Amino acid sequence: MTARRCDACADADLVPFADLGDVPILCGVHWADRHDAVGSASGRMHLGHCPACGYVRNLAFDPALLVYDPTMDTNLHFSAAFAKYSTELVHHLADRYQLTGRHVLDVGCGQGEFLRELCGHAPCTGTGYDAMYAGPEGPDPSGATLHSALAPRGASLPRFDFVTSRHWFEHLDDPYEFLVDLRTQAGDRTAHGYLEVPDAAYDLATAGWEVIYPHVSYFDEYALCRIAQRAGWHVAGSGTYFGGMFRYLEITTDPLRRVADPELPRDAAAHLARIRAFGDRHRAERARWQEAIATYTAAGRRPVLWGAGSRAVQFLTSVDMGRELAAVVDVNPRKWGRYLPVSGHRVDPPASLAALRPEVVIITNPAYRAEITAALAGLGVEAELEVA
Repeated sequence: MTARRCDACADADLVPFADLGDVPILCGVHWADRHDAVGSASGRMHLGHCPACGYVRNLAFDPALLVYDPTMDTNLHFSAAFAKYSTELVHHLADRYQLTGRHVLDVGCGQGEFLRELCGHAPCTGTGYDAMYAGPEGPDPSGATLHSALAPRGASLPRFDFVTSRHWFEHLDDPYEFLVDLRTQAGDRTAHGYLEVPDAAYDLATAGWEVIYPHVSYFDEYALCRIAQRAGWHVAGSGTYFGGMFRYLEITTDPLRRVADPELPRDAAAHLARIRAFGDRHRAERARWQEAIATYTAAGRRPVLWGAGSRAVQFLTSVDMGRELAAVVDVNPRKWGRYLPVSGHRVDPPASLAALRPEVVIITNPAYRAEITAALAGLGVEAELEVA
């Protein structure tokens, strides 16, 4: 494997630190047939980090292995907790950047919920692109125009006043080039933007269930600021949302909105130490949960997993390839009766737990703890809730 220069700061070569072996490639696809699910592709996850800025990348990533199309479903808006967060973000951005009458470009718009809500609330117009978008294409009453395709580059991009890209930036093989292109298209006019990614400081300090093949890059605050500034943007704000799991960056062409240049965090050494320890931590958590599921099952406690997103796919292929769990459930009805990649677990509706009556419910995202606790109570299920 040849050395790769850091995408974020270009100041150092990336240093390998954790080889997780083969992991599912198509985390967001749910198959109608279990045999097809089990036979779906895997790819190598070999992580490297930049000792200068803390940026992390899958050194073994092959863009040719990933195909984004409407068969994928990574939608989170079926969760009341996520929908509430998304609405609050819409209000914040519309007010802070005075988006009334402006045009918003949304790169990686998913099923368009966020862009539609933003256009309706501001009000403004918007153009959204996502190869996973499965709805009707073209303009809709909200003011949004949605396309089932990857966003074009260069002069083919529509003129924008504000650009958003939420949970797509980490998927790009060349994230720096993406930001350079946006900055070039903004030219000498005033334009602003909002980037949102999984927070590397969170994911690499935990078991790393969000360290998945489609995520090429992993950014903490410093690395995300560095790549934006290197591409010619000013940083207008940064922080975390959703229990610290989401890292955001507000960017602008307006130097008057620029905030102080980011500095390496005071615990930079500790952050780099967490990165280097990630491989051992990930392996230890895999072993712990393999043992826990076997113990729960042997005791007749009918353990189940609540959630069938990318975190769940990584968790299941790491710890339950024998399908010892009594069930996997999810609130997204489009997943019900379908099968998850590589592990072949079937996804059932949460209502099925009323008859199964599990004694242990495992979740991989603590941000949904209160929502799931309330849902279990509504089903009359008394179970111990465990966060993986």
